[in-house]
Amino acid sequence: MSDFRFRQWRVWYEAVGAGEPIVFLHNGGNDHRVWDRQVERFSRSHRVYVLDHLGFGRSEKPTIEYTLPLYIDQVEAFMEEIDAPATIVGHCIGGAMALGYALRRPERVRRLALFNVATEQTLCAGPLRPFYERFSRDRAALETFLEPIERRGLPPERVREALSLQYAPGGAPEPEFAAYIGELYNQPGQMRSMYNSFANWATWGMIDDVAKPPGFPPTLLIWGEANQVLPCAAGLAFAARLRPDRAVVLADAGHLAMREQPDEVNALLESFFAGQRPC
Repeated sequence: MSDFRFRQWRVWYEAVGAGEPIVFLHNGGNDHRVWDRQVERFSRSHRVYVLDHLGFGRSEKPTIEYTLPLYIDQVEAFMEEIDAPATIVGHCIGGAMALGYALRRPERVRRLALFNVATEQTLCAGPLRPFYERFSRDRAALETFLEPIERRGLPPERVREALSLQYAPGGAPEPEFAAYIGELYNQPGQMRSMYNSFANWATWGMIDDVAKPPGFPPTLLIWGEANQVLPCAAGLAFAARLRPDRAVVLADAGHLAMREQPDEVNALLESFFAGQRPC
């Protein structure tokens, strides 16, 4: 486990395995552990990096404005830290970061695998839209909302509700992971970082209408058909604008497809990394 400095803050990461580098970027609210099954698989053949983004997990959680440009800068700082072109795999806000960085520095990205990309339009198609609309126009409402959470923590029923929303209907996390997430969501600053990002969600609109330019790294887009956070219909519309090299809809998968269907996801990634499609 290591840290790197991004501006004046400490950002945590872990590196395992040896070989061509792969960088995994997690979604908002959670941390690096969404990628457990992928780290286990790909660290056998690659140098695998997982980060906790600024504001989440083991990284510092300053009281600042959390925006997509900030996070693209964080990815750039990390790529300078490892000092090597890499395949980048990003989920939700991590997918937006990965795409934004690849548009800025395509020569530093070997391949791009994007899961359920968070944009202004994809978020506004789902149940989190009211948080964006309310908190972006009323910061006092944001502080009122956060005050009891920061004072007493997030109640267990709210943790269960937030986590169940990330799985396909009827799906459930492993008990150990659910317990871990309950502790994570109650870390000081974790929920503030997430809800502050909703207040700044207009900045995620910068990638809504991006089309993959000539010479862009090979790009795979994966969406959960039963995604309750960023609905699949919005994902298909985003895919039509982005025009990735391949777009895959995973049946019966929700927002955390990498944990719900790890074998299927790993097979897709493995074939993409090898430059071929699975039979």
